[in-house]
Amino acid sequence: MTTRARSAAVAMVAIALSSLLGCAPEPAPVPTPTPAFASEEEAFAAAEEVYRAYNDALNERRAGDPDADPQRFLTGGALEVDIDTQNTLVSNGLSAVGTATIDSLMLESSEFYSNAVTIRLTVCTDVSALSLLDRAGANVTPAERGNTVALAVVLIGNGESLLISDALPMDDDPC
Repeated sequence: MTTRARSAAVAMVAIALSSLLGCAPEPAPVPTPTPAFASEEEAFAAAEEVYRAYNDALNERRAGDPDADPQRFLTGGALEVDIDTQNTLVSNGLSAVGTATIDSLMLESSEFYSNAVTIRLTVCTDVSALSLLDRAGANVTPAERGNTVALAVVLIGNGESLLISDALPMDDDPC
């Protein structure tokens, strides 16, 4: 192809592109940010729903349900802790069996941003029906563990979803 023919081809492509781009629709307007939740009560209700669904998924996983996926409710540190815990259980030949029941959820605080929210809860969970077993099936649940566990739980998200980002044992027992 000669230089003249190549220049003509480039010019034709440029003209075709510019005519196509000239007919392109205007970009969609950017939506105005809205609060993630209409009220603190709405945010707390959403956080409670997520945490209860997470607890149900944990109970289902312990019961052996292959479709149970409590990790879909987790992000950040909480997800890392769950992965590490599962790996530790497997590598040490341990299994958690039984169920945990939520006694109470208390809203500690909520922070609202234009399209995000952080919700802090205190969760009291009855773990009296939950045991840790070794390979032989012997109960190796720590004797000092009480029947109730208090967790400081942080959920983060937007108006469409919330995920648990942290769930840390509390030193004092508000339960």
